[in-house]
Amino acid sequence: MLNKWIKLSGVALMSLYLAACDTAEDEGVEDNTTDMAEEEGTEEETGDEAALEEDSDKDTEADDTAVLDEEAEEEHDEADADVAELITIEGVAEHYHTGELVELTAVMSEETDYDDWHWYSREDDADEWEIISGQHTQDLFMEAPEATVNVRAVLYDDAHAPYAQSEAVEIEVDNH
Repeated sequence: MLNKWIKLSGVALMSLYLAACDTAEDEGVEDNTTDMAEEEGTEEETGDEAALEEDSDKDTEADDTAVLDEEAEEEHDEADADVAELITIEGVAEHYHTGELVELTAVMSEETDYDDWHWYSREDDADEWEIISGQHTQDLFMEAPEATVNVRAVLYDDAHAPYAQSEAVEIEVDNH
């Protein structure tokens, strides 16, 4: 009887072992199948999926720019500070049409290692200067607004204090 029990135990143990191995192999096959399906899916992305991914990337960039602009406003709260007007804005056209590309360049009158640029706009002298979103270089690229605005560039030092600024220039919008 003991001999039968040992044989049955051995058979039962062997069955459990084989069942466990079989399950592990099945999981491996399913994992491989899933991996292969994912690989095929990424290779054959549809236009809609690519567009969604591109939109997602743009949203992320927009979010990043918004965060940078918020931080800039917090760190650079002295946008109206009295600093030397060592910056000249070049590239201003006689007038613009709404939606037209405005391309301006801020040029320093002296050498500096600072590169923390911000561009500001306001509709009239009574308004406060507002940061122009996404513009953090000495070149400004924006669409002309619906109404005439004043624009200026401010260069900040490493301590986030205004180092130099430009005189305000008028972006005249004339939709004749």
